[in-house]
Amino acid sequence: MVNLLRGVLITCDIPMKQFILKLDEDQAPNRFVIANLDETHLFIQSWALKLVQDKLEELYEENYYQPEY
Repeated sequence: MVNLLRGVLITCDIPMKQFILKLDEDQAPNRFVIANLDETHLFIQSWALKLVQDKLEELYEENYYQPEY
């Protein structure tokens, strides 16, 4: 029997991967990580790509400092 899942391969550094895995944990029961491949690669369901991008953008906005002149 063959199971087919459409997904997206994500390459990232270790801290970003941990953030994505935590995000996946928080999405239960709609978890989106299909496979944790190695230290820098994740295979996720294709529907979750926009969710991950949006959450990463939020994280970036929270932690980015732009001085005002």
